[in-house]
Amino acid sequence: MNQSKLLLLILVSIILVSCGTSHNYTSNNLNKSFYQGKSIYFKLNPKSQNQINFSGMVGTVLGGIIQPNVKETFKKSIEELASETNLKLKFIENSEKLIDKESIVFDTDISEISWHFGFSIATLKTNVIYKNTNNGNEVITNGIRKSGGGDEMNNLKKSLKDATFKFLKELEK
Repeated sequence: MNQSKLLLLILVSIILVSCGTSHNYTSNNLNKSFYQGKSIYFKLNPKSQNQINFSGMVGTVLGGIIQPNVKETFKKSIEELASETNLKLKFIENSEKLIDKESIVFDTDISEISWHFGFSIATLKTNVIYKNTNNGNEVITNGIRKSGGGDEMNNLKKSLKDATFKFLKELEK
C-alpha cells in the first residue's frame, strides 16, 4: 500500500510541475532593430506594492508562506530578462547618477501582487505601471505566472519578468 501512495504522490508532483507556464524569453519576437543601441533602466517606485496578497485555497503546507523581497526579486527579473533577450536592460536605484543622458529611464510601480490558489493551479498576477521619466508616458501591463504552487520568490520573479516583457512589446509599437 505504501508503494501505491508513493507512486500517486510522484505522479501528482509531476502533473503540478508540468502545469507551470514557461517564462524563458530566449526565443522572443522583440524588434531587435528598435532596441539596438538603447539602454533601458528600471527604477522601482518606493510606493510599489511590497507584499503578496494571497487568496483562494491558501494553506500552510511545508511551513507556510514567506514574503519575498520585492525589490530584489524585481532586480533579478530585469537581469534575467536582459540575459534572455540580449537587450541592455538594467535595474537602478537612483537615475540621477546616470552618466548616459541618452538612456531611457522608467519609474516602475508595482501596483498589485496577488496569488490566487485554486484547486490545482495557483496564479500569481502582478500589475505594473511603467512611467517614462523623460516624457511622462505610461504603459500598464500585467504579468502572470501559473503553477502548481512553488517558491514565492521564483513565481514573483517570473510574473514580473512576464510583465516587463509585455511592456517591451508595447514600447516598440
